[in-house]
Amino acid sequence: MFNRGLWYREWRNMRWMLLGVALLFFLGITLGLMSDADRWHSQKDYYESSDFLKQQEENPEFKTSDEEMKTSLTVAYLAVPMYTNFVQDEFVEYMPFMFYFQVEMFFTLIKVSVFILGVLAVIFERYTRANRFTASLPYKRTHIVGVKMIMGIATIALSYIASMGIGLAYFLSQVPTEYVQFDAAKFWVDIVGGLFTYIVIFLVAILIGLLIGSPIAAAFVAFGVMLLPNVLNPTLDNMYNFIWPHAGDKGMSKLLRFEDYVNVFSPFSFESASFGAVIFSVILSVLMVIAILILYKKQHIERSGYLFAFPWVKWPFLVLFSLFVGMASANLAVTDTELGFIGYLAWGIGATIASFILALYILNKMRGLFQMSKTN
Repeated sequence: MFNRGLWYREWRNMRWMLLGVALLFFLGITLGLMSDADRWHSQKDYYESSDFLKQQEENPEFKTSDEEMKTSLTVAYLAVPMYTNFVQDEFVEYMPFMFYFQVEMFFTLIKVSVFILGVLAVIFERYTRANRFTASLPYKRTHIVGVKMIMGIATIALSYIASMGIGLAYFLSQVPTEYVQFDAAKFWVDIVGGLFTYIVIFLVAILIGLLIGSPIAAAFVAFGVMLLPNVLNPTLDNMYNFIWPHAGDKGMSKLLRFEDYVNVFSPFSFESASFGAVIFSVILSVLMVIAILILYKKQHIERSGYLFAFPWVKWPFLVLFSLFVGMASANLAVTDTELGFIGYLAWGIGATIASFILALYILNKMRGLFQMSKTN
């Protein structure tokens, strides 16, 4: 594991992507927080400008109150909850200052780069047939993949902590302390949860690369996994509303806390200040590390290019793919029509069965559909 030659080899293979990830963290988080500090000052200067004061006098009906102005400048959340169920009472009527760095292009590219880093570690190595050379090296397979994971996770963690630390230090140095009153629990849930979100994305990319032998197919599967919250959360909402239509805000709050466990692929998307979803992310990361070590050790080089790197992956993949399509279809149907609970289930079950049959037909009959793949 600590052989210098192994570490040097993996550094040579991944160095530019590692440096790219570190750079994007700086651009997406550090510079994003600096931009938010400038935006905070611009908002405060606007409230103190003569044009704004004149507008206040000319339109007393739409006058912005002192309380609203102060609240809009108050920094309470790194990621403001979308639902007022999780917002402090004092911020229900007027929302506090919102950070925009999470919706900018470079922040989105961080997630993409972290995934590509995982792709580079396994899928790209298989695509270039470099894994055949790797298998001939005098190192244990668990040590090889262990070094890949350590280098990737260390780069993600150090880049995230450094960029977030520098960015927040600058932001807080620019904003007067009377306007800073972070919700401590939610702040640390966002900070720690954000870190493990990126680690989970990196590990998922490696895991998919070990299970799916075709690089093109692996990319499509990974894209579907990233979309999972966008399909599963609406499904949970629809099912809940059908079964408990009169549950009210209290019931919806319980559901949203549960949905936080689904949002492990979306940085700063946890609604609740509970650490439950963060702990789940940590456990999920540990389980994926164990699975990666086992799968990398047991993988067969001669199956490179097969759609499924292990024969047993085929049926779980078909079932999960069909369920994904079924849920997405039912959600679209209930959005466009006024379906009842039975109709919603019928759409979901029907689409699941149809997609399962179609996928099975494609796998069995349409050889060569995926580049570098052979039908299992």
